[in-house]
Amino acid sequence: MLGKMKEMMGQFQVLQQLMKDDGFKAFIAHPKMQELFKDPEFKEVAKTRDFAKIMGHPRFTSLMRDPELASLMAKVNVKGFLGK
Repeated sequence: MLGKMKEMMGQFQVLQQLMKDDGFKAFIAHPKMQELFKDPEFKEVAKTRDFAKIMGHPRFTSLMRDPELASLMAKVNVKGFLGK
């Protein structure tokens, strides 16, 4: 149980860092992403805060093939929140 709590805290910290990144803000503000956030099935997956499940969701993976969204995601400062 302690391991699960530690993992959840780590994911929460990553999310906090992501929310400070202008590239990530632009990515999640995109209309296609906003539409995804309205999907009840995706909402349930997002509530788990499990990045692997979120990124593996079929609608999310489909959106990542969209050139515009892929370009926005490429601008996210991954090194900034993974500890360089």
